[in-house]
Amino acid sequence: MAGELIAQPGSRMHLALSAGVGGVHQGAWRQASSRTEEWGTIGLLTDLARQAEGALLDAFFVSDLSQVNRAGLRVQQPYLYFEPLTVLSALATQTSRIGLVATASTTFSEPYTLARQVASLDQISAGRAGWNAVTSSVGSGNYGHHAWPDHDARYERAEEFLDVVTGLWDSWAPDALIRDRVAGRFADPDRVRPLDHTGTHFQVAGPLNVPRSAQGRPVIVQAGSSGPGRDLAARHASMVFTAQQDVDESRAFIRDIRARAVGFGRSERDVVVLPGLSPVIGDTEADAHRIRDDLLDLVDEPTAIARLADQLGGADLTGLGFGDIIPANRLPEVSAVQGRRSRYELFRRLAVEEQWSVRRLVGLEAASYGHWSISGTAEQVADAMEERFRAGAADGFIVMPPSQDALDRFYERVIPLLQARGLFRTEYEGTTLRDHLGVAAPEWPER
Repeated sequence: MAGELIAQPGSRMHLALSAGVGGVHQGAWRQASSRTEEWGTIGLLTDLARQAEGALLDAFFVSDLSQVNRAGLRVQQPYLYFEPLTVLSALATQTSRIGLVATASTTFSEPYTLARQVASLDQISAGRAGWNAVTSSVGSGNYGHHAWPDHDARYERAEEFLDVVTGLWDSWAPDALIRDRVAGRFADPDRVRPLDHTGTHFQVAGPLNVPRSAQGRPVIVQAGSSGPGRDLAARHASMVFTAQQDVDESRAFIRDIRARAVGFGRSERDVVVLPGLSPVIGDTEADAHRIRDDLLDLVDEPTAIARLADQLGGADLTGLGFGDIIPANRLPEVSAVQGRRSRYELFRRLAVEEQWSVRRLVGLEAASYGHWSISGTAEQVADAMEERFRAGAADGFIVMPPSQDALDRFYERVIPLLQARGLFRTEYEGTTLRDHLGVAAPEWPER
């Protein structure tokens, strides 16, 4: 039955790591264990990728921003630094099984170049590449975009962009390469076809000059949760990265994504939905809460409130302190927000309907950018993950550890519990990212 969500007996959750360097929490760099002295080195990212592969995670996920917040540099370490496709090409040579997912913008890229870059990573990694397709809400000043396209226009461009990219990835038939030395035939040109795309935004001849990889097509990942974002995910994505605070909301989101996927002629199981998870793990629940509060104490209050204001659609939070509730009249309507609209809607609901204080909202933004944050013992974290997984509120999680300590404890304490319960793999069973996710590549379209 379409929309059925309960996890099937014997099914196992998927886990990926969002590769914040030293932890995603704004204050984590100040901890002694953060390795902040290694910020900006490939060695640190190599260690993180190998550690994730040793823990048997599905994928190593690298997000991206196209600008730097100069004002914030005084008090916080930027989340990332290297361009994702570049760094993952390097990490492909240092790992052998874990999937490698790079974020790249459909607003600031050209489809032929992007298709070639991701296909190259897929070949270099022997079929482990994924592309997180984002429409970008910031960074236009670095690309000569004087008139910033609105939310719907960016998704309209993204739809055509993905059509072009997937068409280019299908340039080469699976049997196009012959390599017959005796007959002197390297490839069958009739099985390498042009694209000849002419659309509203792009004109691309094709074919791509990179042949098909071991997994057929690179995996497409999508993280938008607005209406256009959900359509983009349902039509193209094999992995959906989402921010969900509540079990019922998460179930409803998955049900909606799967219904849309079926509407686009796909199977409801062609899409794996992974909410973000930021775990704080202590020896006791009280210890975990202390760790969480200690991290928040390391955050610069004015900078944190400024970041929260950005998350809230540029709201005026002047004069508000950590203990205050944000008046609803200071927050714009959802339809007026052009960037990260679904994330704004989440924060607005927490501020207005749930009456979260500025401190609590800052804590969520600082720790996880609005993703599900949980503090407790390893058993409590494993229990909560299992509950959501078995309830059909997640196919697994993209782990966003607030700190290096939190990541270490997740690997050392939580994963063994999940494995003992039969909820997570004890060895890799395949070699490609699609193998790990259990999603097949679309069949090569004959014409």
